[in-house]
Amino acid sequence: MSVGTQATVESLNAQMSQIAMQMRNVMQAATNLSSGVNGQGTGLATLEAIGFGSASNPDNPGEISDAQLALNSIAYLNTVAGVYYGTATQATEYDFYTALSQLLVGM
Repeated sequence: MSVGTQATVESLNAQMSQIAMQMRNVMQAATNLSSGVNGQGTGLATLEAIGFGSASNPDNPGEISDAQLALNSIAYLNTVAGVYYGTATQATEYDFYTALSQLLVGM
């Protein structure tokens, strides 16, 4: 007797569909976030206006401001979404996981 749920055609089809739909939803959310923050090309000012700090922060990589760090993170997410939708390319290997790891609070 095998332990755990055994894979079937139906269960794998369901998993593939669920993952594909989740990816689509996450990529659309990233695109929407980027458009909402930087749609007018004023992302840094938008982030500062809602309360992200504009001063250099020694806790951030390169001591950039909190607003710039947030804008960079949004740009990374949007690049991944662009690759997913075929509207962007990533010419060199880039570790988006590490670039976004500081957003993984408590993980």
